[in-house]
Amino acid sequence: MAIDRLRISSKIAFIREQTTSITALIAKNSKESILSDPWLIKGIKYALQTSIEAMIDIAYHLSAQKFNHAPAEARDAIRVLADGGIISHKDLVVYGAMIGFRNRVVHGYQEVSADRVYEFARNELGDFDKYLRQVSVFLK
Repeated sequence: MAIDRLRISSKIAFIREQTTSITALIAKNSKESILSDPWLIKGIKYALQTSIEAMIDIAYHLSAQKFNHAPAEARDAIRVLADGGIISHKDLVVYGAMIGFRNRVVHGYQEVSADRVYEFARNELGDFDKYLRQVSVFLK
């Protein structure tokens, strides 16, 4: 099967939409006002979770279609992309940590604090941009 560029483009657009919305929200609100509003934290957490899931979906699709590998789990899919030269090996730790954040949110392995959600949103959105740039270079 071939790489579904429309599917990947849709995932990229979704991630960009979510990160742009988070950036705008943080720019308009103080840290204190965000942390004191549980619905804002829930919204940011959900936007981060679904963006990471879209990132994982891209990795699964490329692993299967480009490298004929059915990943056992999300970190395996990311590793396949690194081994295949789509993403940098040095970014594996960062992307693995993002997957770990998503797993904690989804599966409740441990509570993700409002402070952690805010810090991720404030300081780590650039990791999505880096991933999307690497994937986009491959797609061209």
